[in-house]
Amino acid sequence: MALHIQGVIPPVVTPLISCDQLDVEAVDRVTEHLIDGGVAGLFVLGTTGEGPSQTYQTRYEMVERTCQAADKRVPVLTCVTDTSIGESLALAAHAADCGSAAIVAAAPYYFEASQRALFRWFFELAEQSPLPLMLYNMPSCVGVDLEFTTVCDLSQHPNIIGIKDSSGNLELFSKLCQQFRGRDDFRVYMGPEELLAEAVHAGAAGGVCGGANLLPHVYVELYEAAVAHDSDAIQRWQRVIHSVFQSVYRDATGRMNLIPALKAAMQECGLCRDVVAPPFSPLCEEHRRQIVTELPRILQTSDSPLSAGSL
Repeated sequence: MALHIQGVIPPVVTPLISCDQLDVEAVDRVTEHLIDGGVAGLFVLGTTGEGPSQTYQTRYEMVERTCQAADKRVPVLTCVTDTSIGESLALAAHAADCGSAAIVAAAPYYFEASQRALFRWFFELAEQSPLPLMLYNMPSCVGVDLEFTTVCDLSQHPNIIGIKDSSGNLELFSKLCQQFRGRDDFRVYMGPEELLAEAVHAGAAGGVCGGANLLPHVYVELYEAAVAHDSDAIQRWQRVIHSVFQSVYRDATGRMNLIPALKAAMQECGLCRDVVAPPFSPLCEEHRRQIVTELPRILQTSDSPLSAGSL
């Protein structure tokens, strides 16, 4: 079953009251903010959503609440990455019951797996899943890369519909786009948000951009500018994204602290609390002050409807 999503699909943050309690009202606020910002879909329980760190109860509640809030206005994709294929399939069944459009899965982690073993894993998941499956190449988190030939072999399965590539390897990404150009039944999406324009020019169907949780319209505008080959608009929106990296994601030493920083910025705008699940920890006060100071400028230069200091 093909899933024709073109554009920006944010990997939605998981709003929390405590490390094991979902903030359901914030899920509604974030969902409305993203849909109002023009996104093409929602991707829950991925890396930005701290999926592997959530309790199973929180994962199931997040899927159910997001699907309810989206109310079929945009498709919801559910990440089922787990070290147990049984747990992955159980969450896939729940996602199907809630109205999710597809599942997304990275390779199982902990035990070393060959490319042949990974092929069997994803093939079996696709065989049994009640929903279409999108591959998720996330070597920095799971410790293994989905090789080009493995992706090509898996693409032949009728229930495997695409790949989100977060390797950051533009050569591999371009090769994937070239391989699947013109195929409506298998789409290629970019993970790293700073490479969205380059990905579109390579032939990507869109991007899964974490910063879109805060500024969805920026990434939507960048995607549309890339499609239109509007270099001036591309440069404008890329400057905003660069500011987000420098003033929000990175602390004063240049260290990246993306997810806690993103949630801290979203808290400043009244979208959700800054609570993160272990092993993440809250930001240091210096980084928090940096975000509070710089965020109003970013919101203003990006023409965001949000205002800082809302929560």
